[in-house]
Amino acid sequence: MIKKPELLAPAGSKESLIGAINAGANAIYLAGKRFGARAYANNFDETSLIDMIHYAHLRGVFVYVAINTVIFDDEVDDLLNYADMLANHHVDAFIMQDLGMIDLFFQRYPHVDIHVSTQANTHTLDQVLWLKSRGVKRIVMARETSLEVIKRIKKHVDIELEVFIHGALCVSYSGQCLMSSMIGGRSGNRGECAQPCRLPYVLYKENQKISDSSYLLSTKDLMTLDHLDDLIDANIDSLKIEGRMRKPEYVIQTVLSYRKALDAAWMKKKAVLDEDILRLKQVFNREYTKGYLFDEEPNQINQDFRPNHMGIPVGEVIDMKDHKAIIKLSDRLSVNDGYRIVGKKDVGNIVSRILMGNTLVKTAEKGSIIKLDLQEDVYVGSLVLKTLDNGLEESLKRYLDPNYKLISLSGKVYAYMNQPLRFEITDGINQVNLSSEDILSEAKSAPLSKEKLADQMSKLGSTPYVMTNLEILTDESSFLPMSSLNEVRRKAIDELSQLRINRQPQSILTFSNIPIENQKIHPHLWAVKVRTIDQYEAAKLKQVPIIYVEDILDFKDDSIIPVKKRIQTIESTIQKEALIQDIGLLYRYKDHDLITDEALNVTNSHTVHLLHTYGAKRITLSPEVSKQRIESLYQTFEKQFGYTPNLELVVYGHEELMITKYCPIAKTYKTKPHCHLCEIKQYYLEDRMGLRFPLINDGHCNLRLLHSKPLNLFSYLYDMQLLPLTYRLNFTIESREEVEAIIDQFIQSRATRQDVINKKTTTGRFIA
Repeated sequence: MIKKPELLAPAGSKESLIGAINAGANAIYLAGKRFGARAYANNFDETSLIDMIHYAHLRGVFVYVAINTVIFDDEVDDLLNYADMLANHHVDAFIMQDLGMIDLFFQRYPHVDIHVSTQANTHTLDQVLWLKSRGVKRIVMARETSLEVIKRIKKHVDIELEVFIHGALCVSYSGQCLMSSMIGGRSGNRGECAQPCRLPYVLYKENQKISDSSYLLSTKDLMTLDHLDDLIDANIDSLKIEGRMRKPEYVIQTVLSYRKALDAAWMKKKAVLDEDILRLKQVFNREYTKGYLFDEEPNQINQDFRPNHMGIPVGEVIDMKDHKAIIKLSDRLSVNDGYRIVGKKDVGNIVSRILMGNTLVKTAEKGSIIKLDLQEDVYVGSLVLKTLDNGLEESLKRYLDPNYKLISLSGKVYAYMNQPLRFEITDGINQVNLSSEDILSEAKSAPLSKEKLADQMSKLGSTPYVMTNLEILTDESSFLPMSSLNEVRRKAIDELSQLRINRQPQSILTFSNIPIENQKIHPHLWAVKVRTIDQYEAAKLKQVPIIYVEDILDFKDDSIIPVKKRIQTIESTIQKEALIQDIGLLYRYKDHDLITDEALNVTNSHTVHLLHTYGAKRITLSPEVSKQRIESLYQTFEKQFGYTPNLELVVYGHEELMITKYCPIAKTYKTKPHCHLCEIKQYYLEDRMGLRFPLINDGHCNLRLLHSKPLNLFSYLYDMQLLPLTYRLNFTIESREEVEAIIDQFIQSRATRQDVINKKTTTGRFIA
């Protein structure tokens, strides 16, 4: 049966939470000061989190707390203390990325739902089946997943699915981007993304410059306001608005517009949305796309003109005189609005005064010619944008009032002589019945009339309630002190509030290990991963014991191990063993010899144990785990689980910084997907520092952006001989000769201490 979707709103501050609830959100997602994927939002300390959970629950709104980062072993105790606090205060769900923590939380907090974050990059049926088997209640699908795929998943699996409907888009598959981490030390998987995708780049074909500097990786914002009927028909459970780092006015307007559109779509009515779209653009937009959810062409996702708020066009500069821009307006502009004049160097400010002729005006309408004071000259013909509509912003502030929307109550009062006063109230779901401690006596001078009782028992003051229906049953000849009436009313309201806040009893259970057979450890094994015939032949020549090959169709050697695609667009098959990059294949082929790759973001002992439990033969650690943490992981793991894990570590290679459905090569050349240009010549993106990032594809037209410098950890191998690690070298753009030389260098570095650190290589996050 199709049910009305939940409207889920972001809150990075108390004001945003209050505004979202007043605007019509059914649920709120937020985060504390740690463990959330938006570490630079205001977020909430523990006291504020408790207050916000209570505030929302009082008003019938669910609260989901984001713990959607990868977790290190030394953080687990703090995380559990934090989660215990949230569970004890009746949080409705945890939004999570880390696989080991998902498993631990399901065991520890049986009454709190687990929602899997979009950071987990869930986009296949097998992934959904695996997550459901681990107790997951809801999955936030990867933004790249089409509605048709989601429909198929919904048809086959009884699980809640959530999709993003509005806001910023990552150009990379979520949870698969290391760019900010590896080039700037701020990890997206730790909530610290510095958004290097919003910076300018130049496209090169080998050494030939193909494009001017522009924002080749910056995406438009998602907007699906006129597609909600399709999401209802697909039986999507929750519609999510992005924006925990946005101001409250953005959250309010977005919730208002989507509430209006969703209610109309649910009633099979056509809402008039033109004004709403204009308002949405005004509070924030980078231009809009309907997204991959509705099969947007990948090249239409990018907006390379500007990476920031575009506002709405409001006019054009037609002349410049005496530091005044003369502008012909195409829309209204008022004093205290924000503006930006677009040029090689944008000029922007708040409108302090508007001149029409020689007259000062507060507002100028479309078609007017006005003068604005500027500190510097701009070019004639420059576009003028309105980046802030002060009137709109002021109109939205009324939703910040906690008393903007009150909860309706119905009640009954029974007041008869020689009996306690009885007070019954209900919010339509919860009911409270209370009696006074004192007995009503005969009134000597001023009996309690119906009017007095109604007036006194309806005084709900600063509470979030309003009494809309109160029935009084009384003999009108008895008396009870006002203090007793107030006490009964106060206790009844407090009890009702507790029923609304404390939705269900909570229990916290201890973690139990699942015993498994000891893993077969081969500490001196090593491996290479190759993607070309030349690289493969070099590896065979050097007698590499394990060779992973990215495209099995080109190879006839039964000894090689195929690499399964990171993004599964068709159902994959595995004959015997494989290097896999998503948990769905672990679910489908649990009886095979499977090695998990870096894409699973393994950073702690619990995730390692979980993957071994599901049959993973060997587990590749995340490139974000430092040397010190790898060493402590072994100690923690063996102490907690009683056996030695079988781990693999990449010690050489151009790290894959992101994988994306969008292609700047095809965008620049204006070609359709699958143009194969990247297979003919080597392309790069060059940043402002002159660093070049190689571009390759995955065979399914997903673009892989590689680090400008190869990772090289050879200097540390000699001192790590006691760790039973399998080392791996990843080859992507290296020639046969380079592969042979690098393998020789690797072999030497294990035998004797080598110093190979230089400006042409990087150690990534290995040395924290």
